[in-house]
Parts: sequence; C-alpha cells; structure tokens
Amino acid sequence: MTSCVRTGVDLVEIESFERSMRRGGEPFRRRLFHPTESAGASLQRLAGIFAAKEAAFKALELPAGNWHVVQIAHRPDGRPLLRFAPEYDASRIASLDLSITHCGEYAFASVVALIRDDA
Repeated sequence: MTSCVRTGVDLVEIESFERSMRRGGEPFRRRLFHPTESAGASLQRLAGIFAAKEAAFKALELPAGNWHVVQIAHRPDGRPLLRFAPEYDASRIASLDLSITHCGEYAFASVVALIRDDA
C-alpha cells in the first residue's frame, strides 16, 4: 500500500469575513455552514470553521463550493475534527489532522491528510 501526504491551509481576515456575512445574511450563512457548525458560534469561530473547510478542500482536492460535504465538529476536549457528508467517500483517507486558530484580525486552519493511493 502506498500513501501520500497532502496539506491544505487557509487564512481568513475576520473583518472581511464579517462584511461578507453581513452582505449575505442568513441565506449565505446556511449555504456555508451546517446548523451544528453555526449554532451559537461567534464570528471568530465561524471564520475559523470557514478556514478549516477551505483547508480541507485543498488537502483533499475537493471542489470548493460544496460547503456541506465537509463539516467541522469538536471533540469533548475542544479539539476540532473533520466529518464528511454521507455522499463523500472518505475510504482513501488513512489519517487526518485539523488545527484551527484565531487571533485578533485573522483565523487560520491547517489540514494534513494521509491518503491511500490504492484505495
């Protein structure tokens, strides 16, 4: 079995993200986020979740725009994790790590995936 490592990163300027959220309103929010991701989430947290989705699209070579195929959840200890919609075949993913941070003006996310080439 052969594998390859893929990475994806994304940086979101929170002020710009906030403007987009205001302009798009609730329909925009529903298009980007699953209800479990956005319920009660602060703007900073949403920016981090958005960055995580973008980073996942890059690492997994998914087309951007299908925002609900990747969902960001959190373990009981607060560490983030990626979940996938049933229509996404995640069988090629051997390992997946996600990190999200936000500080001041920016939110940043990194995804490192180990992909099985023969799956």
